[in-house]
Amino acid sequence: MTTSNKQMELKAWHLLLEDDTYRLDLPDDFYQTLIRRADELVLREVITLQEWQRLKDTADAVYEKTLQSLSTLQRDRLDTVSIDLCISSEKP
Repeated sequence: MTTSNKQMELKAWHLLLEDDTYRLDLPDDFYQTLIRRADELVLREVITLQEWQRLKDTADAVYEKTLQSLSTLQRDRLDTVSIDLCISSEKP
């Protein structure tokens, strides 16, 4: 896996994270898709287990925030720009 491929794969995961319509309309499916994609990345050795844990922690936090917002009937946009995944673009 080249650095640019890893960057592309992580960018795709982050773009999914930014999909507010999907996140708010189908939060359970959205969360499962994020986890499934992270699982695929680690199984294909694109990311390390530590990096996978960061993606999972991010997905968990976003899912929790989404459920809290929806429970109060708020459909807030998520500020994904401020989420730093702390993952190097170098090959694991």
